[in-house]
Amino acid sequence: MAVNGTHNGTGTDQLVGRVLSVNERGFRLEGRDDWCNISKWATDVTLPERGAHVAVTLDGQGFVRAIMPAESTQAQAGPSAGRDTLILRQTCLKAAAEFCASRPELKSADLLALAERMEAWVTRD
Repeated sequence: MAVNGTHNGTGTDQLVGRVLSVNERGFRLEGRDDWCNISKWATDVTLPERGAHVAVTLDGQGFVRAIMPAESTQAQAGPSAGRDTLILRQTCLKAAAEFCASRPELKSADLLALAERMEAWVTRD
């Protein structure tokens, strides 16, 4: 499985992939040689389990600021969701990650809730 990564120009990166290895400071994703180490400024970040499929937000220095299960995003979108819906959800998730990256008091659950609110706002009638 390839690791997907995006750079958004604001000093944060996003990665999606399967966890190959975990230690007390971080983890390694399939398709990447380097380790993803947890930022000392990250709050309420729980290390993923080996084999988990995760979406990761990195700060400008390359340290992990947020981790969330990638399956939950995929399950919500599902195979029946159209390409436009998937792109919209990814865009909302990216915008929420950018917003949350500079606010260490926010938790990863806040990131998902914000992304869902953004999607609801964009798709309102």
